[in-house]
Amino acid sequence: MAKKRYVFIRRQWNDWRIAKVEFSKLKNLHWSHYSGGVYTPCPQPFIHGYVLCTDVIGEIAHSGMHGPCPHSIKVCVIKKDNDTKIWQEILKIVGPKPKK
Repeated sequence: MAKKRYVFIRRQWNDWRIAKVEFSKLKNLHWSHYSGGVYTPCPQPFIHGYVLCTDVIGEIAHSGMHGPCPHSIKVCVIKKDNDTKIWQEILKIVGPKPKK
């Protein structure tokens, strides 16, 4: 059986709550200037993706106002929260950070 690999996620780039999700369950990775939930602008591009709220392990900001669970939520992936090997895999998917 393959070992599960996890990515640490936040709802917004500066949220103190950090959870994790299996790497295989993190979808549509991309650079974005806007966080999930309340669509807060970020000071620079950060990597974001989508997960089912029921796949999140731990606590992140999630009100359920988008409807009954499970549903897809936008999350932010921060370099300092994640292992270097996982981060390099993520960068292969999203490409280099945009200039603006």
